Amino acid sequence: MVPKHALNAIDRLLKDICNNNFPFGERIILFGGDFRQILPVVIRGQPDEIVESRIKCSLHWQWVQKFALTENMRVQDGECKMEGCIEIPNQCIIRENESIIIEKIFGDADQNDYSKRVILTQTNVDSLSINEEVLECLPGMPPHCLKLKIGCLIMLLRNLDLKAGLCNGTRMKVCALQNNYIDAEILTGVSGGKWVFVPRIQFAPSDSNKPFVLKYRQFPVRLAYSMTINKSQGQTFDRVGVYLKKPCFSHGQLYVACSRTRVFNSLFFKIDKHLIQGMVGEKCYTNNVIFSKVLNL
Repeated sequence: MVPKHALNAIDRLLKDICNNNFPFGERIILFGGDFRQILPVVIRGQPDEIVESRIKCSLHWQWVQKFALTENMRVQDGECKMEGCIEIPNQCIIRENESIIIEKIFGDADQNDYSKRVILTQTNVDSLSINEEVLECLPGMPPHCLKLKIGCLIMLLRNLDLKAGLCNGTRMKVCALQNNYIDAEILTGVSGGKWVFVPRIQFAPSDSNKPFVLKYRQFPVRLAYSMTINKSQGQTFDRVGVYLKKPCFSHGQLYVACSRTRVFNSLFFKIDKHLIQGMVGEKCYTNNVIFSKVLNL
C-alpha cells in the first residue's frame, strides 16, 4: 500500500545522507509485497489514479530486480485472480442473520482463543457494529463510556513505540483499565505476551475542511473482534468470517479477505443481498474487483 511518492522521499533522503546522486544513495533497498492485494488509498480517486499511485509507476521501478517466493507459508492455495462475479463455495456460506456469523466465529472459542479469530468487513461502520455486539456477549465489568471490558481484545491505531511492539494494528488484551492508561498484554508479533501501558494521545483529523484544527485526546485503540479488510493485511488467523454487506469496492479486497486463514474450512462468508451479489438458486455470488494493469510488469 506504499505510494510511489514515498519512494521519492526515501530516494532524496538517502542521496542527501550519502552525499551522492545515485538512486537511493547507492544503497540496496528491499521491498516486500503483493500487487494482488490492496493498493495505496487515493481519497476519492478513480481506478486509473489508484493504479498510477503504485510504486510500479515510480521512476525508480526501472532499477528494481524482482524475486518471487516459492512457498506460500499461510495457505495452500493463494490464487484469486478471477475478475467479475465469482461463486462462493456452499460450505463457506452462512445463510442466517448477522448474529449467526458472530456465533460461528466466536461461539465455541475460549476467551483466550479470541485473538486467533476475526470477522472482516469492508467498512469501519460495519466493523464497529459487530465489535459492540461481540462485547455484549462477554462477561466482565459493565462497559464504561469507551465500551471496553477487562479481557476484551483491542487494536492499536497509532505507532507508539515500535521497539516495544506498540505499532499500528497491534492486537492486545485489556488487563486493567486505569484513569489515564490501559494496562494491556500484546498478543501478536515478536512482543507477544509482553505487558504494556497504552496512554491517551492527541488526535487531529488530517482531511478536515474546517478553517481550524480540532484536537482531542483519547486512547488510540478500538475493539478488535472485527476489523476492516484493509487493516487485516499481513495477519493470519485460525478462523475468519467475512461479512460483505455490499460487494468489494477496491482492487484486492476479496483476495486479502480470503487469504487471512491457513485452511479452507476455517473461512466463512455472510453475504447480504445486493444488485450484484447474493444467492442465485442454491449458489452464492459476489463481485471480485481486479485492476489488470497492476498485475502486469
